[in-house]
Amino acid sequence: MNKEKRPIKSRSLLSQIIRIFAVVIVIVLITTVIIAGIGWWSGWQTEAEFKSAIQIAGMILIGIGFLGIKGNWDMTRSFEYQYSMSVSKDDAWKRTQQSMRDFAQSYSFLLIMFASGGICMVIGMLM
Repeated sequence: MNKEKRPIKSRSLLSQIIRIFAVVIVIVLITTVIIAGIGWWSGWQTEAEFKSAIQIAGMILIGIGFLGIKGNWDMTRSFEYQYSMSVSKDDAWKRTQQSMRDFAQSYSFLLIMFASGGICMVIGMLM
């Protein structure tokens, strides 16, 4: 069996945004549930305690996001990335879209953790 290597069809930008949004919501929900569980277990009784804990959790998520600051340097070895770089140089729009996808994919951990931490901090401020 001789299987040819074909380029992997990339997902649309909208589907990637929806997927990232879903991951952010799941992380925020899990963080909030963990904070509420810790608060219930340790006997917090005021809203101010929960408010500050959710804000601190948001700061911790942003701090964890800094672990992804270097990006994904191994992405240049992937077949999909090499194929996108071999596309005709005349098609500037496709190359721009691909470079934006590559950036988002390379820094996805950083972006997801920053968004999750920011949402947790906003929830804490609005309580």
